Amino acid sequence: MFQLWKLVLLCGLLAGTSASLLDIRGNDVLRKLQSGLERGLDTFDSALETIFQNLKTELESRCSDEVVEETQETENLLEQLISRIFQVVYSLTGVRIRNVQVPDITFEASDNGADVKIPITANITVNLPLLGEIVDLALNVDIQTTVSIETDTDTEAGGSRVVVGECTNNPESISLTVLHRRFGLLNSVVDFGVNLARSVVSSVVQDELCPRFLKLLESLDAECVEKLIGETQDTQDETGEGS
Repeated sequence: MFQLWKLVLLCGLLAGTSASLLDIRGNDVLRKLQSGLERGLDTFDSALETIFQNLKTELESRCSDEVVEETQETENLLEQLISRIFQVVYSLTGVRIRNVQVPDITFEASDNGADVKIPITANITVNLPLLGEIVDLALNVDIQTTVSIETDTDTEAGGSRVVVGECTNNPESISLTVLHRRFGLLNSVVDFGVNLARSVVSSVVQDELCPRFLKLLESLDAECVEKLIGETQDTQDETGEGS
């Protein structure tokens, strides 16, 4: 059955009086997304936990060697995990995020440990009822946190433990570039699509990607983290970065 609100939206778009209608639509999309994030995206796709565990095992495997070798498998698993997360997001919101790429994951040594960064690139398509695809965007966003090794005073042996900082999430740091817009649409409709995409990505980073990333780092032992920091430093020395 044709829904009345869709007809009202279409008429509003054609008449150029759609701002409030778009706001209503955007709020509805974000409510559905937030509800899904609160339930846990694992409830929509059980493979997410499997890929996460494979990623954890991969990092632990790299750390088991005397010298940690850089491999593409970690980035491949990160791309799989993030892509599956965005597939669930698409089913909830109609905002399609695909072609996810993670060039690398870096542990850059600092005075108190390391700054950790996962850069993510992807393509985004925003859909509206009746109109279909309204805008295509290029996404660039970095997930960043810090990690340090501290003495564990809660144990008699006084061993080391991994301490992970906050995961930064500033919506303004999410870079969105318009690649294509549907011909004939009002600028306000395109702007709506860009802002909706930014809000969706920001929510997913804050409530899904950051918690998983922090959980992954916290699961590693101190020796493993130290090796990963050393691996990145050695790579930078060989390529001349940071000089």
